Amino acid sequence: MTQAKSIGGFPLPPPAEPPRLAPQFLPGASAARGIAFTRRREEGMQADATSALAHGPARATPPLLAVAGLVKSYGPIRAVNGLSFEVDRGAIVGLLGPNGAGKSTAMRVLVGYQVPHAGRIRIDGGDVFRAGAQAKRRLGYLPENPPLYPEMLVGEYLELVARLKGLRGTEARAALAGVRARLQLEGVWRRPTAQLSRGFRQRVGLAQAWIADPPLLVLDEPTTGLDPNQIADLRRLLAAWRSSKGILLSTHILAEARMLCDRVLVMSRGRLVAEGRPGDLAGHAPGPVATTVLVRGSQPDPLAGFAARERLTAHREGEQVQATGAAALWRLEGELDRGQRDRLVAHIAALGLELVEWSAGLSALERVFRRLTLEEGEEGAADDRVAPAGDRPSRPSPARNRGQTDG
Repeated sequence: MTQAKSIGGFPLPPPAEPPRLAPQFLPGASAARGIAFTRRREEGMQADATSALAHGPARATPPLLAVAGLVKSYGPIRAVNGLSFEVDRGAIVGLLGPNGAGKSTAMRVLVGYQVPHAGRIRIDGGDVFRAGAQAKRRLGYLPENPPLYPEMLVGEYLELVARLKGLRGTEARAALAGVRARLQLEGVWRRPTAQLSRGFRQRVGLAQAWIADPPLLVLDEPTTGLDPNQIADLRRLLAAWRSSKGILLSTHILAEARMLCDRVLVMSRGRLVAEGRPGDLAGHAPGPVATTVLVRGSQPDPLAGFAARERLTAHREGEQVQATGAAALWRLEGELDRGQRDRLVAHIAALGLELVEWSAGLSALERVFRRLTLEEGEEGAADDRVAPAGDRPSRPSPARNRGQTDG
């Protein structure tokens, strides 16, 4: 039977083409490239299964976030190169790296905002790209710049977010009351988001990530722009969330990672170059730490004997007049290992000296970070971030990719 081409003289549109598989994942790529991407992902899943069988029985509880072989390129630049790690419930994991290491790019791919060229991501067992809606219900995401609508009031914006995340009625009202109180938003609830300070913008961003109480939080540079009091509040909040959630946060502030994180992942030039607990990584740092100590006391040259025994430098800094009489300031400088620092503390206590200042140079974790990222930069500068020709997208979408390689 011949299909009619018009009705009543009006032409009919051509029949719709059948749906295609996989190419929609790669904007601007060909069908063959999209099918190749799907095949690589399936091969990666088979390799993971083989590896699991080779290394013994499966874990009693699967990880909340599992990332395997993640690759993301922008033209010839490989921004993320073979990234693999896991995040468990009840843990805070820090993603560290200098600016340009690929942290923000990795996070945008992890939450499904951008599509990788290879690799697999599972959130609470669900594949982010095969079961996207289900997996993303288990996720709260705070990008580096909070996603706020400047013309909306804070309360209106969070009500919209609650509806978008499927909260209704009593459940929505309870969630809104919870984020309002926990994040101290009462004073700005009826204020347009465009009028918020950086600190309150960050709080509202955290509120939209947490409002549906997801088990996994992904936070990109969450302390950016916060003052010390706001950073302390955020640390307390994350510590309270730790018991019931898995948290992945990116940062380049090592003190933040040391205080907050159970594990740290160090990225450089798109690759994972170290992984472990902050204390374990710091234990790999060789040599003593540069230390300066300033003490006050009335004894003549109280640090001379200690400095001579430990081969350090001590000298008189000046004199201060106190109610109890004049007291001299003495400064000791040198490279002190842990044993020397312990002996110095005991020496100061035994003489009854007043400790005025104790400062150290780079911490052990800071020196590990510098060594790993600088060495990786030197070794990989020539070709490590150039994607093989077969893995490059034919023409990256400028609307999605412009300016996205700075993470």
